[in-house]
Amino acid sequence: MSPETTASAAELRTSGEPRTWRITATNGLSVSGYLPPWAYEDPSASGVDPHLLPVLLVDVELFRYFHDVIDPLVGPGDGLDEDGHVTAYFCAITCRPFADRDVPDLPVHPVLTVQVTETDETVCHDPGELAALIARLRAHTDHLDQHVLPAFTAIHDDWRIHHRTAAGRPTPPVGQP
Repeated sequence: MSPETTASAAELRTSGEPRTWRITATNGLSVSGYLPPWAYEDPSASGVDPHLLPVLLVDVELFRYFHDVIDPLVGPGDGLDEDGHVTAYFCAITCRPFADRDVPDLPVHPVLTVQVTETDETVCHDPGELAALIARLRAHTDHLDQHVLPAFTAIHDDWRIHHRTAAGRPTPPVGQP
């Protein structure tokens, strides 16, 4: 996806002139809906076979990706797709305005999917659920910062002091000669 299509919170438009999308069948039947200003693409189509209209409507998806929310949580070589891109930790807003009979629980309102790793994602149906997710992530990072980091630093320092090099001398702690 090009940089022009990547949204940041500052660039996200949530207001503007109301827009609509329209799908028109060859028999003249057409269906239209609200096209929010944050949506990347307009799903409009014309010349559609009337028998395919229900299928196209269920497939209408309005979306916006937030690739620049945070740097990936994986290291080089981890979680790379076939193009060599890291797919972990990004957010996407999606909205399917028409219910799917085969998937009746699929929401017909905007949802936010937060993908933490290549295989782990959380779907937030409203801002309250996103706030709860943020609180859980913050609690994890606070624990890492307040407990794990000091312990890991002490372990590293202890190793540097007590681990013997090939010459048989202790390795000094970082910052010491």
